[in-house]
Amino acid sequence: MDIEKREIYRSIAELAYVIAMADKGLSAEERFAFTKIAEEELDFESWAAQSRFELLDEVIQPSIEKAYKDALHDLKKHKDHFTPEMKATAIRVMHKVAKACSGFSPKEATIIERFKKDLETL
Repeated sequence: MDIEKREIYRSIAELAYVIAMADKGLSAEERFAFTKIAEEELDFESWAAQSRFELLDEVIQPSIEKAYKDALHDLKKHKDHFTPEMKATAIRVMHKVAKACSGFSPKEATIIERFKKDLETL
């Protein structure tokens, strides 16, 4: 996997982390759900996203806003490699993580809509 794709997958994990943290914090159920979703959506390269998600959860523990801004910064940095298919994958992952535990909340919907608007500037 090239470095740009790996960084994009890490950013997708960061966005999933933001969604998972949006309501009541990250639960064990959400961690498991993200692992399964990453494997489904990112196939053999899901390890890059999974390792980033774990690092955020266990070590860095950034605020939702910081994690979101960091993910967007990296996506902008690699925008030439962030294909329409990868953008759709990022949105799908965010939706699936939001639905995985306790349903889709208004706060999660707001974050996803914000991301969709931010994608327009990439």
